[in-house]
Amino acid sequence: MTVTVLSCADLMEEAQRDYAALPIQTQAGNHVQLRNLLMLSREGLKTARVLLEKFEKNTGALEELEPHLRDLILVIADDPKAMADEMQAWPLGMYVRVVTLWQEATQAPEAQDSDS
Repeated sequence: MTVTVLSCADLMEEAQRDYAALPIQTQAGNHVQLRNLLMLSREGLKTARVLLEKFEKNTGALEELEPHLRDLILVIADDPKAMADEMQAWPLGMYVRVVTLWQEATQAPEAQDSDS
């Protein structure tokens, strides 16, 4: 019986493909990946979840949203410095738009019905 040896590099590549990031380009021309929650470190995941909860709970308190959304984007970005520079002049609507697109792009696909 032959046992197939799994390559951690191959598995990581597969995970990155399955749990894809949202790629964006900053106005300065930097390419930043807004990573899927499942591809964050444990600490990053915990921080992102707390920030997402604050975002979902404070939808009526607009003045409180911006710092939470900014921090969330910095946690999920693979290049936080490039994103911090980019976000300096963003209005609240831009933060909401980017986070919404990121959520849509990185959510896990729904399971198919097995009735077919």
